[in-house]
Amino acid sequence: MNLPTDNNPDTPLPLSKTKKKKMAEKRQKLGEDLSRLSATQLKRLNLDSDLFKALVEAKSITANVAARRHRQYIGTLMRLVDPEPILAALERLKSSPIGIYSPKSPIDPQTDNNIQVFLDRLLAWDDNTIETILSTVPDIGRQHLRQLIRNANKDISRQKKNSKSFQALKQIIARILN
Repeated sequence: MNLPTDNNPDTPLPLSKTKKKKMAEKRQKLGEDLSRLSATQLKRLNLDSDLFKALVEAKSITANVAARRHRQYIGTLMRLVDPEPILAALERLKSSPIGIYSPKSPIDPQTDNNIQVFLDRLLAWDDNTIETILSTVPDIGRQHLRQLIRNANKDISRQKKNSKSFQALKQIIARILN
């Protein structure tokens, strides 16, 4: 009988359950990263047809439970393919001069602080800040901006700090600061 404790160098050791799970999780994470790419970007990766269909379908699934199940399905499909060519193709997309792959860049702390200062002024109904935004971003109407401020203030009173209105105001301010 050949046991893993035998000192036979020719016999490969079987993978532990933990290593198998970690490999599966890495492939599922790679599948999640791939699902964020557009269909044209996915076509450039020359993926398996089932995997390609699953990645494209992932964009249309919005329910949390269904999305989680679909991510697990993508992870299962990812275990059937070799990840090395996919990773190499992703690296080519990242380094492409056309800029096909553009991951979300983190906001530096100084910009985030500036956004927060502007946001605090807006939520305090500072007229100068409102006028600055209206003059800098012409495609936003005064009424729409005031509605966003009003809704964000309501959400703050309800302890909903990251509401849609709040996020929309942050995006508007980020456009000004960039």
